[in-house]
Amino acid sequence: MAAALDNRSARPVRRVSDELAWELLRDEWELLLAIGAGPTALGDAARRLGECPDALAPRVELLVEHGLLSEVPGGVAMVPAFHKRQEGMSSYLRDLVLARIDLAGCPPIGALVRRELGGEDALRALLGRAESNLLPAVVSAASAPESDASERFLAVFAVTSACTPGPSDREGLVGEVMAVLRAAALERANDANVAPSKLWVAEMRVDPDVASGISDAMEAFLSEEPGGDGPGAATFAVWPVRARAPGRPRDKVGS
Repeated sequence: MAAALDNRSARPVRRVSDELAWELLRDEWELLLAIGAGPTALGDAARRLGECPDALAPRVELLVEHGLLSEVPGGVAMVPAFHKRQEGMSSYLRDLVLARIDLAGCPPIGALVRRELGGEDALRALLGRAESNLLPAVVSAASAPESDASERFLAVFAVTSACTPGPSDREGLVGEVMAVLRAAALERANDANVAPSKLWVAEMRVDPDVASGISDAMEAFLSEEPGGDGPGAATFAVWPVRARAPGRPRDKVGS
């Protein structure tokens, strides 16, 4: 089961309802993931979270109202990918990654940073290949049926037209990954920016060998990308993530 967030280039006028939807996305991520692709009955989601169905009902209704869940025969289902774009979305995605890797408390099972990938034309070509080949394959692999061995993993993929190395509160490869994520988030949050960039986040519950296969596929894709004369950069990383303990108060990512 996988849930993916994709920050795209369309730039509609920001609305209050948009902001509320992304606040809900940030605060209700655990509930959304528990529901997944569905159909999921309210009782099943409550059992996965260790919460009372009556307490979840109004939260689910609000998520349906704001278009993050849809009512389907047999329960509700999460919209598998969000393609809306509004100010603040990129920072939510970046903060979601930060909260998740802090929760994981361990290094990624796979990660790679590529710099000097070329200028805007080269990056647009890279993004075209990623959106046509890589990311659909990741989502397909992550949709494999769960088993008793399944665990949670977080996968990130980011592309930015310029990433200047700078100080980071994280050392080594993780610090480099976060630098590219930060640069991509800043580019996507800038409505005046037209340079090619992307910030994509997917959280999944799969067997460890499936997660390793996803990591290998993402690494192979980036490793094979040709270098170029330009400051473009890209990264991927896959982290194992622990679920929040039942009954623990919901974290507000980025608060």
